[in-house]
Amino acid sequence: MAKIDDRPESSLHAAFDRSDAHRGSPDKQLAAWLSEVDVGLIEVDAEQRVVRCNGAAERLTGWSIVEARGALLDRVLRLIPAAGTTNGDPDIDVGEMNELFDDGAPAKAAPPPSLTPRRDPVVPLSPVIIDEGALRTPGAPLAAPEATRPPARYTALLERRDGSVIPILHTIGAVTGRPTREGQRDSKPPPPPGQIILFRELGAPGPLPIHPAKPRYDALTRLLDRYAIIDRIEEALNDCRRTGTPYALCYIDLDRFRLVNATCGHEAGDDLLQWVATRVHEIVGPQDAAGRIGGDEFVLLLANKSEREAERIARDLQICLLEFRFGWAEKTFSIGASIGLVVLTPHFERAVDVLGAADHACRIAKENGRGRLQVYLDDQQMTTSRRSMQWVASLQRHLAEGRLRLYAQGIHPLVKPGAAPGPRGAHFEVLVRQLGDDGRFYSPVGIIQAAEQSGLIHVIDRYVARQAFRLIGAMPQHALRRLDTCSINLSGVSLLREGLLDFLVEQLHRAQVPPSKICFEITETAALANLGEVLWFMQELGAMGCRFAIDDFGSGHASYGYLESLPVDYVKIDGMFVRDLQDNTLHRAIVESVHRIGDTLGIKTVAEQVENQEIADLLTSMGIHYAQGWHFDKPQPLVDLCASLRAQGNPSEPDPTGTPEGG
Repeated sequence: MAKIDDRPESSLHAAFDRSDAHRGSPDKQLAAWLSEVDVGLIEVDAEQRVVRCNGAAERLTGWSIVEARGALLDRVLRLIPAAGTTNGDPDIDVGEMNELFDDGAPAKAAPPPSLTPRRDPVVPLSPVIIDEGALRTPGAPLAAPEATRPPARYTALLERRDGSVIPILHTIGAVTGRPTREGQRDSKPPPPPGQIILFRELGAPGPLPIHPAKPRYDALTRLLDRYAIIDRIEEALNDCRRTGTPYALCYIDLDRFRLVNATCGHEAGDDLLQWVATRVHEIVGPQDAAGRIGGDEFVLLLANKSEREAERIARDLQICLLEFRFGWAEKTFSIGASIGLVVLTPHFERAVDVLGAADHACRIAKENGRGRLQVYLDDQQMTTSRRSMQWVASLQRHLAEGRLRLYAQGIHPLVKPGAAPGPRGAHFEVLVRQLGDDGRFYSPVGIIQAAEQSGLIHVIDRYVARQAFRLIGAMPQHALRRLDTCSINLSGVSLLREGLLDFLVEQLHRAQVPPSKICFEITETAALANLGEVLWFMQELGAMGCRFAIDDFGSGHASYGYLESLPVDYVKIDGMFVRDLQDNTLHRAIVESVHRIGDTLGIKTVAEQVENQEIADLLTSMGIHYAQGWHFDKPQPLVDLCASLRAQGNPSEPDPTGTPEGG
């Protein structure tokens, strides 16, 4: 059983008891005092998950601390905005963790001060109390004497766990750290900033003007919304434990929705979502439930279905979506879906655990090539995913400790028999490896995905670019002459971050790296989704001499047309088309088509994930210029590659810069 200060969580007031008002931390004193005057307090972390709450919050919401801890805030504190008001929770900018997290960006506002307890009436940190259509004066106390306080107007309606609705006054404040005792130093880094929500019930003299609809539906698709489907999963879990009724949950993620949104606009995207919702609704039985829980994410709860029956239903839906052609403004798209399937068992404690397992299985299906169905098998993968999220949560410390190491894998010219290869230097792509606690290196796929989900992938991108520039810039001139191209990946998130261009230019100058040695790789999806930004970015750095590659080309099934408008030097053909080139005639035709278009536009082609000589020979016969994969070499530490370039001595041949002549 989890404990706080060595006290079990079993009692209703386990988080904060009355005795804490006379001993313990000031935070607990504050919570206890607020509870005595019926003011609820809920603290959440940076991910908006409940860390703790006081007794008044338990009474008002209907959630005990044991049940609430770890749950998302908007599940525990279900607020319905008051008529004529807006959300009173302003975005709170707490700044970047250090220079690396936002180099080159404009200075951020200073973070708000920590919430410190005190004995006098609590002052709202972000006043949201509405009185006659206007905000109350900042600094006004939460509770004023009856004689001086005007008639109270609620700021929101709180839907309690039992479905009843009560009017409340509420306010929100930022928590940026914990005070330490004088002379006491904490070796642990401060936790990410969270929030504290204070709220209290108001008496309602008459009927409330707003009543929530039950069940709650998504406005666009008319399927159940996220909270309603979670409630249904909770009911299914209870039924599964009580009667043994089999249930299965399908997590459906559309594979090319972003492409439709990017090329045709949100109206087309909404139309597509409504069509998909109709298909999902058609297969829902009387005891089943379907919901939309995100932009292009749907869930399907199947009752009285075994794993085999649920898998058949999921595959039928998958085929239906794959065969559909979505047309909009003379454009046609094939729409597939990746599906994660999980069978409900009593070992799942909460509905969110079931949903998380299905989501994880869906992500694995996407990683394995999209358009696939993945059954959730065990908890090991979930454990790995949680560890990745925890790693990213401490990203600053891990980067400072050197737990992300730079590796390099060669990109090799494919020369037809009898053709003389031109002089050229080393050409490689910079990769990363995660250093584990056991001293071994691991694939970074998990932490990359976690960083993308948490919005911190730009930090890793900047770290990799800075470290690569430093290693290359430290090489002597004769070693630099043996280097042709160093390719560095940039994510779509990084491209949209303000200050990236200034950061890269500054780092190139600081490390004294010739820009002609650097090639930036941008994924096809990122290039297409941010075409204007990418074009400007390429033009600015291209004028300095940098080169560019479109990575994973073909994975997004995009049009070739945009290649003509971008100053691209290389197109890297996605490995999904290369691995089975010998046996798949369609993939062979796609690779040949990409090469012909590239040749016409003067763009070099690179085949990824080349695993044997037979595929290398086939690519050479097609005229593909370069190949990359384990058939040629495995990734090696970048510092070792730079050392090998130094050790080769001072070459007599001229500097092989510019576009490679191989192929």
